[in-house]
Amino acid sequence: MPIHFTLNPQKAVESLLWIIQRGEGNVYNAMKILFAADKYHLNHYAAPVTGDRYVAMKYGTVPIWIYNETKRGGHGFVRDGVSLRALPGRTFNRGLFSESDIEALEHGYNEYAGKPFKEVVLKNHREKAWINAIERTPEAAISDILFEDMIIGKQWLVDDLLETGHLTKI
Repeated sequence: MPIHFTLNPQKAVESLLWIIQRGEGNVYNAMKILFAADKYHLNHYAAPVTGDRYVAMKYGTVPIWIYNETKRGGHGFVRDGVSLRALPGRTFNRGLFSESDIEALEHGYNEYAGKPFKEVVLKNHREKAWINAIERTPEAAISDILFEDMIIGKQWLVDDLLETGHLTKI
C-alpha cells in the first residue's frame, strides 16, 4: 500500500489563501506552488503541509481536493476563470501554520509564482513524481501521484512513512 496522509482541509484552504495574499492569483501556478511546498516539507520534515492527494494531469501536478474546491468556492476566495482572489477582509489563518510550513510555502512560491505558463509546464513535467504517474497509467487523463515518488534519495523515509504516514497529524 502506498504512503497515505490524511488531508487537512482547513490547512489546504488556508495555504491557498496564503498563496493568493502573497501575490499569486493564477490557479495553475497556485497548484504547482502547493505541490512544491508539500514536496519540500515532505523531504525536509517527513510530512506534507496539506496532506492533499496529488494527481498527474496533462499540464502537471494537481492537489485534487483543493483544485476541486477552487471550482466550488465558499472558502474565502473566488475563482474567475484561471484567476483567484481572496474575498474582502479574508486573511489566511497564520495560527494553523508552523514555521516549517511557511518555509515550505515560501519555497513553493519561489519555484512557481509569477512564471509564464510554458515555463511552469516544462519545469513541472521534469518532476519524477509526475513522470512516474504518467508512465504507470499512460492512457489515463488523471493518474495518482505517489508520495513516495515525491521523496528524493531517502529510502529510509519512504520505508518509515509507508508504516506511519497515515498516523501523521497535518
